[in-house]
Amino acid sequence: MRLDSLTDCTVVAVKGIYYLPEESDPTVSPEAIELIFKESGSLDLTSGTDWTLRIEKGDWPELPKWCYPPDEWAYRDISALSSEVLGKIHAVRKQVNGYGDLVQVELQFEGGSRIVAASGESLTVTFTSADKG
Repeated sequence: MRLDSLTDCTVVAVKGIYYLPEESDPTVSPEAIELIFKESGSLDLTSGTDWTLRIEKGDWPELPKWCYPPDEWAYRDISALSSEVLGKIHAVRKQVNGYGDLVQVELQFEGGSRIVAASGESLTVTFTSADKG
């Protein structure tokens, strides 16, 4: 799925994909996030080994194939997003590095909320609620 085609898709949930042996650390970020769409299907965003942002078709509720061994990985709610109703994506903004590789994506929702996923040594996910501006 291309990022440009996400406009007007409705996100019903966002789940973090966590590596369980590291989950006991309260500062650990998810290894990926999975956007689950009302229309059908899902999309995974994760940081590649080259620190670029990888976007892959999701298999919700199945974990991605790269989650191996599967019993050491799990979907978890992302605390900042657990009670949010995100709704329809209004706009998608991409950021690329000096080589033209995707390194960040910002999803803007009709109600004013935003999710930013940025690659690097680990995936960074930030959420801004419409209420908080």
